Amino acid sequence: PANLGVMVNPEFDYVFLDEGEKVFIVAKELLESFKEKTGIEGNVIKEVKGRELEFLEYKHPFIDRVSKIYLSEFVELGTGTGLVHMAPGHGQEDYVIGQRYGVEPFAPVDDEGRFTKEAPEFIQGLRVFDANEPIIEKLKKVGALLHHETIKHSYPHCWRCKNPVIFRATPQWFIAMDAVLENGNTLRGEAIKEIERVKWIPHWGENRIKSMVENRPDWCIS
Repeated sequence: PANLGVMVNPEFDYVFLDEGEKVFIVAKELLESFKEKTGIEGNVIKEVKGRELEFLEYKHPFIDRVSKIYLSEFVELGTGTGLVHMAPGHGQEDYVIGQRYGVEPFAPVDDEGRFTKEAPEFIQGLRVFDANEPIIEKLKKVGALLHHETIKHSYPHCWRCKNPVIFRATPQWFIAMDAVLENGNTLRGEAIKEIERVKWIPHWGENRIKSMVENRPDWCIS
C-alpha cells in the first residue's frame, strides 16, 4: 500500500524476458532462479544496464497509482529479481532514495500500527502484520502474484516489550548540528570547543563525548 517506486541497481545487467503475452524485467544474474521459481519461460529480447531503466513507469497492482523506477546502490543480487519495492515512509534506505528523487514519504499507518483511511479499503483498520494475507490474496485475485514463499530472516524487535518494530516516517523536531550560527561557527563546533574547556574526571570521558558530538547526525529532540 505504501509503495511509491521500484529500485534497480544502476550497475547491474537486466534482461527483458518475452513470455509471449507479457514481458518481464529481471536481473540477468537472477534470471534462472526467476524461471525456476515462477515456471515462466521465454526468450530474452533485450539486455540493458540498470541505469537505462531509470524513470520507466509502472502501475500499482491494486491502487490507482503510477510510479517510477529509481536507481539505488542498496539493491543486491542475493535473491528475488533485482528490482526492489520502495516505500520511503517505511524504511531508511527507501527514504534516502526517495529524498534523492523528490519522492515524499507516505506512511498510511497510525500510532497503533493499523492501516489508515489512506490505505485501500480492504485493509483499513487492520494491524500491519495482520494485513499480509489479505494483500497476498488481492495480488492473486488481480493476477499480479508470480511467486509466493515463506522465508526466515532476522527482524528488529523492541528491546523493552520484545514486539516486532514497524518503521514509520513521522514528523519530528531536529537540532541542526551544522547550521551556521551568527558567529560563523556551527553548533557542533561550539559544542566541541566547550568540551575542550571542561576538566574531565575521569579524563577518558572527554574523548567519549567529543567523539559522539563529532560524528552524530542532526539531533532529534522530539
